[in-house]
Amino acid sequence: MLSKYSFMGLFRRVRPLLSTSSDNTKRRILLLSSLRLGSGNAATASRIAYELQTSTKFIVDCISVDTPHTESDTLSTSIYRYSAVLALHAYRAGYILTSIYKDNEQNNLPPLILIFAGTDLHSCESKWISTLEYIIPRASGLVCFNYEWKKYVETIYKDYIKCKIIVIPQSVLLSPFIFEQLPILINKKIIIWIGEIRPVKDPIFAIEFLSYLNNNDYHLVLVGYDSDQILSEYIRSSYSQLNLTLIGGQSQSFVHTLMKTSFAYINTSINEGMCLAMLEAMTLGIPILARRNTGNTSIVKHRKTGFLFDTPNEAAQYLIELDNSIELRNELIRQAEKYVKKYHNITNETKAYRNLLINLIK
Repeated sequence: MLSKYSFMGLFRRVRPLLSTSSDNTKRRILLLSSLRLGSGNAATASRIAYELQTSTKFIVDCISVDTPHTESDTLSTSIYRYSAVLALHAYRAGYILTSIYKDNEQNNLPPLILIFAGTDLHSCESKWISTLEYIIPRASGLVCFNYEWKKYVETIYKDYIKCKIIVIPQSVLLSPFIFEQLPILINKKIIIWIGEIRPVKDPIFAIEFLSYLNNNDYHLVLVGYDSDQILSEYIRSSYSQLNLTLIGGQSQSFVHTLMKTSFAYINTSINEGMCLAMLEAMTLGIPILARRNTGNTSIVKHRKTGFLFDTPNEAAQYLIELDNSIELRNELIRQAEKYVKKYHNITNETKAYRNLLINLIK
C-alpha cells in the first residue's frame, strides 16, 4: 500500500497519456495495471510508479486496464512514445496489448515487461489461456514475485517463453499512522483480515475460524472493498456474532494504523501471488496466521516467521498458542521483521526494476 501520499494523489501527479512529450521518450515508462480501489494490483502499481519516479530518472505514466476501450484505442497510437511498458497482471494488461503487439510491428514497439500478479497464475480462467499464450512470447522481460511462481511459469508456459524470467519480490512502503480515526474496541484483541471481498480471498473461512474461539476476548475485523455483493451480504448476515465487524474499504493510513493496534493478522486466501498486506503486517510487528498456499508459504515459514494452517480449527489453535506464550509471540515478530527487511527491501525492488528497464531500453 502506498506510503506518504494517497493512492489517488499519486495518479493525479503522474502525467496523463495524451500529454506525453517526445522529448522524454528515452526515460518515459508506461505502467498498465488495474487501478481498482483496494485491489492488490493497484497497491503494487502505485508503489512501483512512486519509487521509479522518485528514485530514478524515469517518468511513469499509469493507465488503468479497467478503463473503457476508447482509452486503449488511444494507447495504440501513443505507445510508440514510451521507452518500455510494464504490464502488471499478464492477462488483464496483456489483453489490452494483444491488438498492439503484433508480429509485423514488433520491431517498432517499446520492450514489453509482463509482471505476473497472482490471479493470472493461481486462478487463471480457461478463457485467458489464448491471450497469455499470445502475449508471453512477445515480452522482452518476465517478472514473478517469488521462485515458486517462477518455476510454475517455466513449466506451464515453457513453449512460449522467449526471454529470461526475473524474480522481484514485493516490498513494503508504510503510511503515516492516524490513531484518532480508529474505532474503539475495549478489552478486545483484534484479529485483522484484509482483502477484497471476493471468493479467492475466502472471508467465510475467517468467520469459521472465529467460531472455534470459545471465549469473547477476540474481535475479528474484516477490511476490504466489496467485489462480490452476494458474499458481502452473507458476511453482514453473520453480524449476530458480536465479535465480528466488516468495515469495508479504508485508506492506507487507516489500515496500517489498525494493523499496528491489532493482536494478529490472518490471511485465509485460497491462493495468493504474494500478499502485500501480510508483508506490511510483518513489518509492523503483527504476528501472522496464514492459510497454506503457494504465495503464503513463500513468505511464511511455519513457527519461524508465522503460523501456517489448513483448517479454521487449526488456525484457532495457533492463535490460542500465540496468546499463551509471550516468548513465542516475540520470537515470531522478531524473525518476521528480520525476514522482510532482508528480502522485501524497497530499495532492492526499485533497483531491480530500474536495472531491468535499463537493460531493455536501447
